[in-house]
Parts: sequence; C-alpha cells; structure tokens
Amino acid sequence: MPEPTTPLSSIDRAHFIGIGGIGVSAIARLFLANGVAISGSDVRLPSESELPPGGTYFSGNDAANIPSDTKLVIYSPAVPEANPERARARELGITEWSYPYALGRVTSAYATIAVSGTHGKSTTTALLATMLTDAGADPTAIVGAIVPEWKSNLRLGKSDLFVVEACEYRRHMLELAPQSIVLTNIELDHPDYYADLADVKRAFKEYIGKLQDGGLLVYNADDANVRDVIRGSEAILVSYGVGEGADLVAHDIAEGEGEQTFSLTWKGSDLGTFRTPLPGLYNIYNILAATAACLAYRGNTPSISTTIERFTGIGRRFEEIGKSREGTRIISDYAHHPTALKNVVAAARTRDPKARLLVIFQPHQRERTLKLWDAFASAIAKADCQTFLLVEPYAVPGREDAMEPCGTRLADAVRAIAPNAPLRFAPSLAEAETLARELLPAHDIALVVGAGDIHALARTLATP
Repeated sequence: MPEPTTPLSSIDRAHFIGIGGIGVSAIARLFLANGVAISGSDVRLPSESELPPGGTYFSGNDAANIPSDTKLVIYSPAVPEANPERARARELGITEWSYPYALGRVTSAYATIAVSGTHGKSTTTALLATMLTDAGADPTAIVGAIVPEWKSNLRLGKSDLFVVEACEYRRHMLELAPQSIVLTNIELDHPDYYADLADVKRAFKEYIGKLQDGGLLVYNADDANVRDVIRGSEAILVSYGVGEGADLVAHDIAEGEGEQTFSLTWKGSDLGTFRTPLPGLYNIYNILAATAACLAYRGNTPSISTTIERFTGIGRRFEEIGKSREGTRIISDYAHHPTALKNVVAAARTRDPKARLLVIFQPHQRERTLKLWDAFASAIAKADCQTFLLVEPYAVPGREDAMEPCGTRLADAVRAIAPNAPLRFAPSLAEAETLARELLPAHDIALVVGAGDIHALARTLATP
C-alpha cells in the first residue's frame, strides 16, 4: 500500500516552539523523517538525547531563533500569541499552526484511530499501536510518552493507519477527523478550562459526533459518563469492561508475582487466559481498550496474547527507574489527577502487599490543585502507604509564578480528614530530596508521582 500523501510534502523547513513538549517533539520527529529540515526552541531545553536528532535547537525564546527560510511554525498550545518567535513569524509572513491543528492536518491523510479519555490515553495508544504492528498492520503512531520499544514517542509505519493520542484539553481533540475513536473514561479534569463535568461531556459528545458513517467507536461500558456521552451515536459501537454485557469482557483477574492474569471473552467466545506485567485494575482497562480496538480491526488475532505479555509499559507510567543506594526500589509515575493517584498507589500496594511504601507526590499546577482541592485531599488522606511525602504543587513557568504556594494548606486539609495520616511536607524539590533521603532506608519502595519536574527527583534518588 502506498504511503499517504500529507501536507509535509510541500514544506522544506519548519520551526517548533516548545520542542521539549512530548507532543511537539513527536510531530517534529515525523516532519524530520519526511525530509523536512527542522529547528526548535523551548524555555527549558531538554537534554540532547531527548530531542529529535538532526535539528537545530535554541534554549529560550528569541525572534532570532527562526531561520529566515522557515515555511511553517508549529507551537505548543502553551505558547502565547505574544511569544517573540510567534511575533517574528507573523512579521515574516510564515504560516503558524498550533500542535493540535498540525496533528489534525498531518493525520487527515490517514485512516486515523484516536485514543481519547481522561485517563489511560498514552498506555492504550502505545499498546494498540504495538498490537496492530504485531498483527501486521504497520501503523504510524504518536504517543504522549516515550515508548521503550520505539525509543521514541513516534512510530513510523508504511500503512494508511495512524494511531494517535487525542487530548481533550481545550477541546484539542476536535481538530482531528478520526475514522475510529477509542474512549477510555471521562472525569472532570483541566478545571482551568472546563467549567464542570457537564462541559467535559459536551466536548466529548461533539467529538464523537465527528465520526462519519461507518466510523468505529470503542468505549468503556463500565464508565457511566462514557455511556451518557455515546448515547445516540450512529457509529459502529464496540464495548469493553469487567462486567457482563460488553463485547469484550475481562474476568478472573488475579495479581501474581510481578504480573496479572485474566481471561477474556469476545462476543461470547472464550479467548483464553492472558498475562501482563502491567499492574493495577486501571491497566486491565487499558488492555481491554486496545484489545477491543485491535479485534474490531483485525479479527481474532493470535498475536494479541504475545503482545500483552511482552508489553512492559511506557515512560513515567509505573516505570521502575532503579534502586537507591539503600536498596529502595524507585518507581516513577505520571499520575496527576486524584483518581490516577489513587489508582497508582493501589497498584503498588496490590503488586507488593508487604512492601513498606513511600509515596512522594507533587500535584501538577497550582490552579488545578485548588480547583480539585477536596479530591486531592481525600486521595492523599486515604493513601495506603507507610509514609506520604507531599511536595509543593508544580507551578507552570510564566503562568503561575505569581500564585501563592498552597502545599502547606493542602497538607492541613489532609490532616483535617485523617489526623494520624503518615504525612510529611516539602516546600520544594530540593527539600523533598533531603527528606526522601532520610526516609528511604525505612522503605522498600518509593513511588514518585506527578507530571511536573518531580521525575528528575526519581532519577536522582535512583542514582547510587
């Protein structure tokens, strides 16, 4: 099958603002692989090994960063219109695309499978792309995390299939025109943009309404909000869940040493017993989502069992970084929503019930923390661990610098719910490291959680 013709064929040089972002860097890699010369910048430029090889990169934003022969500027949605590089692009008459718009343009030439929902998008996208690859479909894929097998957040394929993680923030998923949608779950998130849960559901309702006749909608039948949103859809519906009544059902789920086992039934037919190294019920749902989509596309593919068994996850999703000098296992996880925090702590506890567990958590964004205040306080208060180290919430550079720190007040709110909670507080990452070093010898596992810069702490603690 010939490779799809995309808008990249008419562009010879592009500049990326926010090149350190996981989405922007993935699409930059795609441009580079299609012969486009690239350059990029970021306020905090990541290490050379994390950047697409072969580009020219600048630390900081400056109008002079944009090469004069640039044909297209792609920018992260976090980059404001007043950014000096965007202003320079307008002066030069260079076309500007936001990352979500660029993703929509690039994928428009493909049969696109968009993986959406509040939780589980990245893991489900990576697993589905891997399943389809193992089944011979050879898709291209963009994931919001590094996939160890690819050593990248991009997989280049030669078929007309494109598997993409579709983010709901600011309704960005509406830029896509997918042939298929995988809908994992729906909760209130991004409260800096969405007014309430009803607003989130309206956005998803509009999104799935974009499916054309014959479009496929794979959905989580156990999620009440998802069931509300898909009601009335004219798409081809495929459901999954752990309860009866779905097209794909997981049952007899059991946690073993370093793995989970479960059985699958597909439209009444027994598919057998499966094994996964991924922990937690939430990962069973991720596996179900990917498997249902793969089965809908490729039928009863024998390779699915092998894929599930060998798929070890993606970067910063229950990722074992190493061990501290004291021998404590260091696990890093991207969880930053109260529900995700609860799920990952429960997974750590279920995976190793006897382990002495230290949870180090940095809430992501001060505004978000304030708007999900009660849910965060409850999740922390009820965490099943020996010690919980709360770190001052991550402040978005340039946007939240003027906001008052709120970590101490959040710690007080936790203690109001659970006066005897094993809670410690660190007002900075530096102080979190000092406290963690003191606490590590008394713990077997340190679960380092958050979407901000706390991942650097996980790596530091794992360095002997």
